[in-house]
Amino acid sequence: MKYLLLLSFLLSCKGGPGKVMVGHHDPDTTTQAIKRDTTSIDIHDPYETGKDTTLLNKIMKTISKFPEVEALNKQINKNSKGTHGVSFMVHDEFDSDTSYYHFELGDNSHEDRYVNIYDFLLEKKTGQIKVYDHLSGAIMSLQDWRKKRK
Repeated sequence: MKYLLLLSFLLSCKGGPGKVMVGHHDPDTTTQAIKRDTTSIDIHDPYETGKDTTLLNKIMKTISKFPEVEALNKQINKNSKGTHGVSFMVHDEFDSDTSYYHFELGDNSHEDRYVNIYDFLLEKKTGQIKVYDHLSGAIMSLQDWRKKRK
C-alpha cells in the first residue's frame, strides 16, 4: 500500500524545468527597506546574484522590441496559430561567468522541446546588452552582430 501511494504521488508530479531565478527575500524584517534607484545600471555588486528583478524586467522589455525578436515573435505566433510567442529564460550567469545575465530567447511551442534561437547577455558592470554568436562562439556588441547577420 505504501508503494502504491508513493507511486501515485510520483506520477502526479509534473516534470519540467524549475525556476531559473529566485527572487531575493530578506528574512530580517527589522531593517528598513532601502529604496533602490533603478535609473542607473551599476547599482549593486556585479557578483551578487538574484536581486535585480526590476532591472531584468526592463531589459526583457527592451530586448522584446529588437526587430529580430519582433520578427521571431511574429513567426512563432503565426506557426502556432496565435497560441505562443517568443519565450525568455533568464540566468544569473553565462557559462559559469557571473558578470553577465543571460537571456535565452526561443520557441517553446513544441510539445517535446524548447528551441533556443538567440542568446542576449547583459553585462552587469556596464549595463550593455551583448549577443553570444553561436557560429563564431564569441560575445559581440549588438551593432557588430547585426552587421555580421546581413
